[in-house]
This record gives sequence, structure tokens and C-alpha cells, in this order.
Amino acid sequence: MHRGTAPLSAVTHDAEMAAVLWDMDGTIIDSESVWGEAQHRLAAQYGGRWTEADVTALVGSTMEQTVAALRSAGVDLDDDAIAQALETAVINSLREEIVWRPGARELLRSLGHAGIRQAIVTTSSKSLVDVVVRALEADLTFSTVVSGDDVSQGKPHPEPYLTAAARLSVDIADCLAIEDSITGLRAAIASGAVALGVPNDVALEEGKDHALWDTLHGKTVKDVLHLFGSRRGVTAPGMF
Repeated sequence: MHRGTAPLSAVTHDAEMAAVLWDMDGTIIDSESVWGEAQHRLAAQYGGRWTEADVTALVGSTMEQTVAALRSAGVDLDDDAIAQALETAVINSLREEIVWRPGARELLRSLGHAGIRQAIVTTSSKSLVDVVVRALEADLTFSTVVSGDDVSQGKPHPEPYLTAAARLSVDIADCLAIEDSITGLRAAIASGAVALGVPNDVALEEGKDHALWDTLHGKTVKDVLHLFGSRRGVTAPGMF
């Protein structure tokens, strides 16, 4: 991983943040509309009715949940064929253009330069994640990636986040998880990570078990460490 120029000890504190765990769709990239369009087109091919409410209901869901919903809407294909059709459509779209969430790449870069490890934790497949990772600049790298292919239970189950922490050999309680969906936040909270919601297509409610930011635009390592410390009841000495 790119460790940057600043040592980790220069930016950490008593309750040391071991890693930042990133959701991908809707958090790093603005891809929910791409998924929604692929769902609409597939449902329409089989005369199914597919609404914006259906799209919204699946934000943050696993492929299995999405496939089941499309079959219920009338898509007459087996599960693997539905999943393949959706994934192919989304990958093709992302290869043409990726829309990045405001501030995401900048925060990824600043965390990396501070020597803070980062991971992607997503329900999307490894093939789809690879498209996004390859599109990132050379200095935006991850210590590990947990895709939907790597776990038996997707979000809202905590397994994806617990898997990431295990791969990094860190305590999940020492990790910050960034999510854009209710489903994802439920997974992050259940895992024991410090959970941060940054809403995109779906509104997120305030709650004692997670923090909320309106946007990542303009956020820095200092903001992240301050948030982590405040959620853990610790303030970084000499930083604020």
C-alpha cells in the first residue's frame, strides 16, 4: 500500500484509528443510478413493472436480494442469468464513465498520505470492484478489498466488515466505516465499528449509534480523526 509521507504516529491518538473501511457504491462512486437503470431495462425486457421505489428499496442490498426482487417483478431468467445481466450492464457503464462522490477521492488520498490503512467493503462483485480500483489514481490504494464474493452473508449482516478487520489484523472497534445506505449503516453498526453515514440517494436518520455528515467534500484527515476520537470519547492530543 502507498504509505505517503507522514508517519501514522504524527496523526493518531490514544484511541488509535486502525483503518477506514469504505463502502463503494454510493459512497466512493455515484453508481446507484447506474444500478437502477440496469434494473429498469432488465425488468422492461420481460414486461415487468419497476419503479423508483423499487430501486430505492434495494440501495445497499446484496445481489441475491436484487435478483429475488427482479424475479418477483417478472424477469423470467434464472438467478445467475439475472445477476450476470445486471453486472455486465453496470460494468460496461462504469468503463465508459465513473462519477465520483464529492470529496471521496480527496479524502482517500489524504488518509493514504497520512499512513492510515483503508479498505473497500462492498456487496458488489470483485469484477465490478476491480473496474473502480483500476480507475483510481496510483496513490489511491487499499490494504484489502472485501467484495460480495468474499462473504457468505452480505450487508446488513456485519460479516463484510468483520472480514475486513480480520484481514487487516485489527480490532473492528478501532475502525471507521463510511456508508451511504441504511443497510450499510446497519452492517457497520452491528460490526462494532465507528459508523459514519454520508447520505446519497437515500436519506439517513440521526442516531446515537452512528455519526452523519452531509458530504465528504472538504473533509480531511483531521476531521476524520476528530470524529473517531469523539465517538470513542477521546480527543487527539495537540490536534484541536
